[in-house]
Amino acid sequence: MLWKTVVPWKIIDRLLLPTIFFLSSFVAVLTFWQLLLGHRHVEIQAVTDDQASFVKSKLESELRARILPLERLAARWQVLGNDREKKSAAELMMSGYSAYQAVEWVDPTLLVRWVTPSSDETDLGVDLSADASQRAAFQAAEQNRDVIVIRPVNLLQGGRGLLVCVPVYTSQKLGGFLVGVFRYQELISSILQDVAHGYWVAVYDGDEQIYGEGASLAPRDTVFASTAYVHSGDVTWRAQVWPKPETITYALSTLPKVAFVGGILLSVLLAFSVYSAETARLHAREAIAANKELKSEIAGRQHAEEALRHAQKMEVVGRLAGGIAHDFNNLLTVIRGHAALSINRVGSDGALLRELNEVLKSTDRASALTRRLLAFSRKQVLQLRVLDLNALVGQVSELLPPVLCENIDLVLDLDPDLGRVKADSAQMEQAIMNLVFNARDAMPNGGELKIQTMNADLDEAWAHRHEGAQAGPHVILAVCDTGHGMTDEILAHLFEPFFTTKDMDKGTGLGLATVHGTLRQSGGFVSVSSRVGEGTTFQIYLPRVEEAIDAVEVPIVPQRLYGAETILVVEDDDAVRRMTREFLKIKGYAVIEARGATEAIQVMENRGDQIDLVVTDVLMPGMKGRELVERLNELRSDLKVLYMSAYTEDAAINIGVLSPGTEFIEKPFSPDELAARVRQVLGRAPKSHHASQGQL
Repeated sequence: MLWKTVVPWKIIDRLLLPTIFFLSSFVAVLTFWQLLLGHRHVEIQAVTDDQASFVKSKLESELRARILPLERLAARWQVLGNDREKKSAAELMMSGYSAYQAVEWVDPTLLVRWVTPSSDETDLGVDLSADASQRAAFQAAEQNRDVIVIRPVNLLQGGRGLLVCVPVYTSQKLGGFLVGVFRYQELISSILQDVAHGYWVAVYDGDEQIYGEGASLAPRDTVFASTAYVHSGDVTWRAQVWPKPETITYALSTLPKVAFVGGILLSVLLAFSVYSAETARLHAREAIAANKELKSEIAGRQHAEEALRHAQKMEVVGRLAGGIAHDFNNLLTVIRGHAALSINRVGSDGALLRELNEVLKSTDRASALTRRLLAFSRKQVLQLRVLDLNALVGQVSELLPPVLCENIDLVLDLDPDLGRVKADSAQMEQAIMNLVFNARDAMPNGGELKIQTMNADLDEAWAHRHEGAQAGPHVILAVCDTGHGMTDEILAHLFEPFFTTKDMDKGTGLGLATVHGTLRQSGGFVSVSSRVGEGTTFQIYLPRVEEAIDAVEVPIVPQRLYGAETILVVEDDDAVRRMTREFLKIKGYAVIEARGATEAIQVMENRGDQIDLVVTDVLMPGMKGRELVERLNELRSDLKVLYMSAYTEDAAINIGVLSPGTEFIEKPFSPDELAARVRQVLGRAPKSHHASQGQL
């Protein structure tokens, strides 16, 4: 078996190189022959061109030589006597030039008066003015006093030919015309006799062939054909010359075909050899590429899994933080409410009053902490409006000098053509302040803090490389410092909640997490780049909008906080609902409670005309606040609504964003804050206050 496998390959190895050399030599011989044939081809073409030039010269000179005697006869016309002498002179001229078929004398009225030879008198008495083209030619000859050639014409003597018209003047007066009649075949045959042996000659007047030897130009002969244009006076002919078959037989031998076939065979062999080598090399490259692709796919999958785990972790932490913040805000509402009610009841007890004020301060600090948790978890309620970031940065920059060290230089680089964005102005101010404070802490020895704005158009490729990015027009707000920078390990955990590199008493680790959550909730994102020892740059990206900047509405603070209207309070948390009821009752309002959407709808169906305002939580079991309001609006379209909540769910329509104009109060709130907000929503002077006293 081994012998059968190895021997064929040995035979191939032994015959391959000789075969290649043989074929190479054979092709070289054929190539040499092809070069010789090509040289012969060039020679035949050159000779054909020479023959065409000779035919052109011969025709031009001979045409002029045949027209010249007619001109000389016209010049001697005055010295000749009667018509008999003139006819004799014309016959004498024709005897020397056999190409003339006839000579005619035409009077000024274009009538043929006599014709020579006398045997050809078919034209005698013919009125040449009947033909418009001939009449125009005679008139041109008269006006130009020069020879005019009329062509092509059907001769009365038979056949096709041309007329040479020479005007004759006697004492500066037109006496008539001498007309020489030429038939194409006889004229050109007499000129090209014994010319261009071994070559076919064809002469064309326009598209009409006026001379030919009976052969037509074959497609295979066009490669050798040569064309020349004959000009004599106003005569323009096209002469075409090409070699006869016997002349090009040598050039059309079968050797080029043999060379072509041999070249094909050699090409196939070489192609097969190259194909084999390339196939082996391609297989090797495919194996290498597959290995690299596999490694890249494994790395990409690991990166995707890591990003997914990180996103899931952040989502879990966000949900946990949002849920805790929501429940904690409800508890703070109750604690703060009881503390506020107790302050109103303790009178002038100084010690107890101080303790209750400390409770209020603590609830305010706790409320601020829950806001940051909600911002990180993207559960805060945003008041979106169209902003000019340049104006916002200008306002923030006025607050920065007191909080920055003297050795930190603040530089503003704001694009004057900056586009507009849609965001919550208060949250954006807080985000800028957080980034500025981080930059300040990164430069304990001073440096440069630069705030820059610019426009940018993000493409799909760029957006694909940055998590959370979307392609399209954006506005960039960059905060750059020249501080100590951050390592890759720190950058990997930068936006995680409670992650901080500061001392425990200097940071909570929620600043950048809040910035990240606020921007994601606003449709933007934040990116960071840093080098150790060189500094850090945070870039905030927000989608650019074409809407006009929203005017900031200054809230009207009501002068009085009391009222006598009827308010429906919808809240699923019993403690918060009772506290809200007490806040409203002490301000004189009549309160109807509902534990959920179903009870609220029933109340509206039964007592809808009595209700002046609905105060509802945004998030409740079953039907959410906005869905409830839509149902209530079906029962009463002019209903006024005030939302209260710590957050809404993160969805496109009713979760995480309040449209401009929506009335909202954030938990926790004090009795005065709630009363002021209620009076703003009701928007009219309070009713009689005596009813409130009876409800306390």
